[in-house]
Amino acid sequence: MPRQRQTTEATTIVELAPEVRARLEALLYNYQQLAAEFDILEEQLDIEVAAMKAIYDENGIKKAVIDGTPVSIVTGMSSSLDKLKFVELGGSLEQLNNATVKKPKRPYLRIGNPKPGEDE
Repeated sequence: MPRQRQTTEATTIVELAPEVRARLEALLYNYQQLAAEFDILEEQLDIEVAAMKAIYDENGIKKAVIDGTPVSIVTGMSSSLDKLKFVELGGSLEQLNNATVKKPKRPYLRIGNPKPGEDE
């Protein structure tokens, strides 16, 4: 028999003092202005980096100092545990769970709606 799913959403309304609300609105406005400028600058930076990387690739450069600033191609390796493969190779789910360490993340201020899949 198929299961039925039900989701609910709770909203808490907080009354803010007028002076607190005004301060928060001003800060949020400044944040939004800076974020818009940041997006434009970040896009321009990405274009400049892509142009420099193309020159590095064309000329086989890996590392150079330009006007006293070191600029180098950084390559990395990422690794993660493939849980299914771990179990296939003889590891048990109990071992996997016992070796898993969970740490709380540092709290931060999110401005705007959460991205899909992001924790509240």
